[in-house]
Amino acid sequence: MKKIIIQFSIALILITGIYVYKYSNEKDLEVLSINQDIVNDYEDIIIKHGNEDEKIIALTFDDGPDKDFTPQVLDILKKNDIKATFFVVGENVEWNHEILKRQHEEGHEIGNHTFTHINVSKKGYDDIYNEINKTQQLVKDIIGEEPKLFRPPYRAISKAMCNIVKEEDMNIVLWSNLDPRDWSNPGVSYIVDTITSKVQNGTIILLHDYNNLRNKKSQTIQALEIVIPKLKEMGYKFVTVSELIENLDKNQTMQKQE
Repeated sequence: MKKIIIQFSIALILITGIYVYKYSNEKDLEVLSINQDIVNDYEDIIIKHGNEDEKIIALTFDDGPDKDFTPQVLDILKKNDIKATFFVVGENVEWNHEILKRQHEEGHEIGNHTFTHINVSKKGYDDIYNEINKTQQLVKDIIGEEPKLFRPPYRAISKAMCNIVKEEDMNIVLWSNLDPRDWSNPGVSYIVDTITSKVQNGTIILLHDYNNLRNKKSQTIQALEIVIPKLKEMGYKFVTVSELIENLDKNQTMQKQE
């Protein structure tokens, strides 16, 4: 009996350790790191959704380019004749110049997602500046223009980050009420159901074109093949984040004039 108790205790410790590791090192940092006071102070450059009066949405992909998955995502987007926004990690761009060129040439928007996927809330001004600007310069060297959008990994923010982004005349792009957590491989049906049940006018949808699980076809890609036609059937039009912002600005201007 004592042996069974000891084995059970060891198993419980291991399970707890895995849980703590996963939820302290993965995307759940977004919950821990978001600071609403900072969001309020910089609301003029922080974008969380588009115009709620129009059936337009923005597909966004983080963490690439990935040599295996990103081309598959691009093939699906091309097949469906829609544009998306890719928030790229600089160190991944270094290994995938041609994929970045393809993204740009096919009309997709490129955003900055830092150089090494850092948590900016745990870094100082200089580190954040270098992470952002190193990626800015690398992207410019490849496609001839710098990103105008920045998405902080883990949804973590800080005043230093906001000041740097503002100085660079960029917008900070978060996401709306819709995060299917595709990075965690929750199942294709879960990703599809989450998107189709929660999508609203102006939604910014968070997805990933990189995944640690190296299958031939990621769950994100499998879900995209299903969800894009469904969203079209629901009457939604796909735009880039900058187009979403333009429509948002136009709507706000019209409301003021009225």
